[in-house]
Amino acid sequence: MPPEADEFLHVVKKEFAKSFDVKEPFISKWLKHHNDSKGKWMRARLALVSGGLLGLSSQTYIKWAVVCELIHSASLLHDDICDEDSMRRGKKSLWKEFGIPAALCTGDYLIAESFSKLTEIEKGWHQNILLKLLSCSVKEIIFGQSLDVSMDHLSLNREQYRKIAIEKTAPFIALPIMGMFHCKELTEDECLAVKEISNELGFAYQYLNDVENIIGAEQEAASDFFKGHPNFMVIRILEKLSINEKKTIINKPEKLHDFITRSNFIESKDEIVCILKNAMKNTHRLPKIIQPVIQSLKDEIIKRLSLI
Repeated sequence: MPPEADEFLHVVKKEFAKSFDVKEPFISKWLKHHNDSKGKWMRARLALVSGGLLGLSSQTYIKWAVVCELIHSASLLHDDICDEDSMRRGKKSLWKEFGIPAALCTGDYLIAESFSKLTEIEKGWHQNILLKLLSCSVKEIIFGQSLDVSMDHLSLNREQYRKIAIEKTAPFIALPIMGMFHCKELTEDECLAVKEISNELGFAYQYLNDVENIIGAEQEAASDFFKGHPNFMVIRILEKLSINEKKTIINKPEKLHDFITRSNFIESKDEIVCILKNAMKNTHRLPKIIQPVIQSLKDEIIKRLSLI
């Protein structure tokens, strides 16, 4: 990613830490546990690099970077509950360590704090633009998650899965960049291009996560399937099975492993590469200074793919 992504990252981390410094003892303890599992600060870096390259006020894009990280951090807490994931970046997830109510309260606090951070942006019209965008994005994420937890994972088709994946994941890619595009008052087509590219990248990210889940990169291998959660690689595998083979898996879920072959992984990797190519087809519609940012996101996915 261009160097502008890291220029003010230390400031973002300090601002982020302030949001985790609360007097209420229980929330404080839960926040500390959650914050100990360090992330890559990808959303913050996207906001910083976009705002910096577009020549916006550093005060605006630094605060926006913090907002994007807070919202993403909240979503991780709620996702872990919905997905019943017991581990988060090598340690117990918050709900597993302290219970579901603790994780819900902590996630809700982080959402509230993200909206509070917006009020610290000095340019009032930037506040209004970003407030509306943040609200719409959070709703979209919630709609995606509601589909995820409500639909039968065994009867999902590709298009239904794609819709879930895009609504759950794409806003976290689009939000940091789109906020800066709106503040810069870029064209409607440039903003639409960000959304379309983010949809493809979000789909690719989610598909990659699903492949890693089948391997057992962080959770039990194929834990999505055993817990009844959508997984695109599983959908692809089920498509190729006979009715009797599907019945076998439904009656004995552990038999899924008998139908997973190396070719399934190769085909999934090839599909992810195709999704990335579709994303890159629209980069010419973006300002040239932003195009390397999108390329860096693609490169990150390709790097993870190479490890499979």
